[in-house]
Amino acid sequence: MPKAPPTPPYPLNGLFPLAKPRGPPSMQVIEAINPLLLESRLFEDQAKGELHARNIANSKYTKRKRNSTHEGLKIGQGGTLDPLADGVLVIGVNRGTKHLQRFLDCTKEYESIGILGATTTTMDAEGEVLSTGVSDAITREDVEGVLDKFRGKIMQTPPIFSALKMDGKPLYEYAREGKPLPRAIPVRECEVSIELVDFRPAEKVPGDGGHKYRWPEKHLSAEEKATFRKLDKMVADAAGDAPAGPTLDYDTVVPEVSATTGLRPATFTVRMTVSRGTYVRSIVHDIGLALGCGAHVVKLTRTRQGEFVLLSDEAALKAHDAAQAAAAAVDVDDEEAAMNAGASSSSTLGKGDTKTIPCIPWEVFQRALQDRAETMEEEKLEREEMEMSGATPDEINKKLGKKAILARRKEGELKEWEVEVLRRFVPVELPVVRDSKSRAAGLY
Repeated sequence: MPKAPPTPPYPLNGLFPLAKPRGPPSMQVIEAINPLLLESRLFEDQAKGELHARNIANSKYTKRKRNSTHEGLKIGQGGTLDPLADGVLVIGVNRGTKHLQRFLDCTKEYESIGILGATTTTMDAEGEVLSTGVSDAITREDVEGVLDKFRGKIMQTPPIFSALKMDGKPLYEYAREGKPLPRAIPVRECEVSIELVDFRPAEKVPGDGGHKYRWPEKHLSAEEKATFRKLDKMVADAAGDAPAGPTLDYDTVVPEVSATTGLRPATFTVRMTVSRGTYVRSIVHDIGLALGCGAHVVKLTRTRQGEFVLLSDEAALKAHDAAQAAAAAVDVDDEEAAMNAGASSSSTLGKGDTKTIPCIPWEVFQRALQDRAETMEEEKLEREEMEMSGATPDEINKKLGKKAILARRKEGELKEWEVEVLRRFVPVELPVVRDSKSRAAGLY
């Protein structure tokens, strides 16, 4: 396990990146790691914890603050990733949550795999097949040939099934209710850099290098397709005289396995850097329409967000370690002043820094959660043994009560996941405490 870097003052206030896996949504990932953070010395604020304990005894303080856990730790994310997507997930803790807006506004990098021949209701593999088209003759050159339409500043219409609000109501609610839109869905300008990095036919025999992705098994019924025709008309009617984009062919039914080649459709992989508000799935969907056969996303990975990147680059981590060590070397005698000056000197937020900080692999947290589960089982057995040996409730509580257990779990060296958080942690500037000590340190 790597050596722990110099540690900012506890409790930590700032940001760190983790590599979200495909499967759970972002909030489920955060909920999974919450117990680790709550039991870690890195995020412990003894004074605040005692105040919180007193406050919750008073009913007027029982309402939880936004982004706060039940123990008072603030935690948030810098841009959600749904179950289909994986990659960079920026986590903000305590005062770091106030800096998450920067990650919502910044450009992001994605790598997406699209499969040809079918559009879906959600523009990805989670939805039902909406329309199909012949893709046998589509080549790598064909895909490259349409990408220019999606480079630079482009105009994009958010999909009807999106959370964008119109008159205070999400678009997807109008779609589900079949109600007319009050006006056209506002077209937004997006800036996109896109390149084709792979084009791959389907696997012929296992292990031949072809892809294994398939279309969704569920196809829409005739009645369900009629509903989507109405949605198309809703969008078109609201748009008025605005130029219409490519339309879907709901009637032609093309089998996934080609009658001509005996193969399933090919996939293409594109790498994109996009501005805020860009619908990445819509770009893959629109590429399919431009090719005349349709396409949908089967894999979506966020590879960069701000200074945080997905790949675990050891060289980048060592450079980050060195920067943290240099910041910690600042000679500040006063403890309170050190907390403010140390966090300020090591922070990269708002400084235009271009450093690269790789994500913590999700496997690190999986191991930590497994270790925690095993520790809890051992503590349970220890409690049972004490009860069987005739120990009194006070004796058991003294050794295995909540406070005793938390103190025990915080003993010893930092755990693997704590070391990895510190290696990647970006502290944020803390407000200057205006007292005699900070004035003497020249902080204001």
